[in-house]
Amino acid sequence: MVDTVKTVTEISRFANSIRRWEAFWALKDIGRPLWMLPTTPVLTSLLVRPVPLIDLLLKKEVQLEGQIALLDWRKKIGIRDDFIPHLRPQVGVTMFPSAFGCEVQFFEHTMPWAHPLIKETDPPEKVFDLPKPSVRAGQLGQMLEFTEYFVKKTMGRLPIAVSDVQGPLDTAYMVWEPSAFMLAMYDRPKAVHHLMRLATDLAIDYVKEQRRLSPRFVPCHYPPLWLLDGKGIAVSDDGMAVISAELYREFCLPYMNEISDAFGGLFLHSCGGFAHQFDNIGQIDNLRGINFGVTETPFEAVWERFNGKTAIVPHLGLNNPQQFETSRRFLEHVLGKKTHNRGLCIIVTPTERDMEAIGGVPGLGRFMEDVREMILDHG
Repeated sequence: MVDTVKTVTEISRFANSIRRWEAFWALKDIGRPLWMLPTTPVLTSLLVRPVPLIDLLLKKEVQLEGQIALLDWRKKIGIRDDFIPHLRPQVGVTMFPSAFGCEVQFFEHTMPWAHPLIKETDPPEKVFDLPKPSVRAGQLGQMLEFTEYFVKKTMGRLPIAVSDVQGPLDTAYMVWEPSAFMLAMYDRPKAVHHLMRLATDLAIDYVKEQRRLSPRFVPCHYPPLWLLDGKGIAVSDDGMAVISAELYREFCLPYMNEISDAFGGLFLHSCGGFAHQFDNIGQIDNLRGINFGVTETPFEAVWERFNGKTAIVPHLGLNNPQQFETSRRFLEHVLGKKTHNRGLCIIVTPTERDMEAIGGVPGLGRFMEDVREMILDHG
C-alpha cells in the first residue's frame, strides 16, 4: 500500500497546487478562488470504507487504512479541487480536555464528548488544584502515537496535519462546566485566567511535539487547507460566538495572540455567529485567515470587514439549511458577493438535497466537476 504513495512535492499537479496555496496566503490573485471538498479523515472516510466509528477513532491501523482509502477514492473519481493529500490523526475535540482528566464518552453515531472535570456545584477554586497536563496525557498521547505510526507506515511520504487544535476557550469550557465557567468570568477572574493559562500552554506544547514527530508537518486541521509549517497554526474557537466581545477581549484574546506568536500566525475557525467579535479578531497578531459558516456569520459581513486583509474561507454551516438548500445556491451567493479572488477559498460540501439529486456517493465525481466549472466560469 505505502510503496505506491509519493510525496506531494514529487507530483507536478500538487507542486503546482502548492504554489497556488502560497499565492493564496500572500493574498495574490490567481484568477479564481481556491476551492475544495473538505476531505476530513474520519467522517469522510466512512463513505469509502464503512467501519464502526469507535474503531476508526481508537485504532491507528483502522484510521490509517481509512485515510489511505479516502485518498485513493478521491484520485479514482477525479476530484480536481485544491486539496493536497495528507494524513491527520483525529479523535475530535475531546483531545485537550482528556489530558486534564475529563471522562470521554464515545458514541456509535457521532464524535466523542468530554464530561466536565469541574462541576457546576464545585467551588471555582478547584481549578487551582489542576496539575499541568503532559503533552502525552489522555488522548494527546494517543494522537502522538498515531502520528508516529502514520509516519512509519508511510515512510514519511505523506505530510501529517496537526490534530484538532481547540483554542484555550474551547478547552476551558469543556474542562469546567460551561455555565459555571462563564459565570466565573465575572466573579472569579483569577480562576478563569489560571485555566486559560494551562490550556494555552498545553496547546502550544502539544503542537510543538506533534511537529517534532512529523517530517512534513501541516499546521492546519480544519478545513484541510495547505499551510506551510512556520506560517501559522489553525485554531478552533467556537466559544467566541457565545460570549461578549468584552469578555473575549479580557479572557481570550491575549492567549490567542500567544499561540499566534508561537507559530508565526493564526488561522481562525469558528462554527457560530461571531460578527460581534470582529474588532477582537482584527486584533489577533498576524491573522492568517478566517473560516466560518455562512449560515451563522454572513459572508458579506466578513468580506466587507476583512477582504484584502486576511484569507477568507467560507463554508455552509448547520443553521437555517433552507437558506442554501443546494451548494449551487451557496456558491452563487459567495461568487456574487466577492469583489476579487485574493485570499478566497470556498469549502464545498454537498447538501442533503444535492446528495439526493446526484444519487448519493457514486455521483460525487460529477457533482464536484460541476462545482469546478461553476467556479472557473465565475473566476
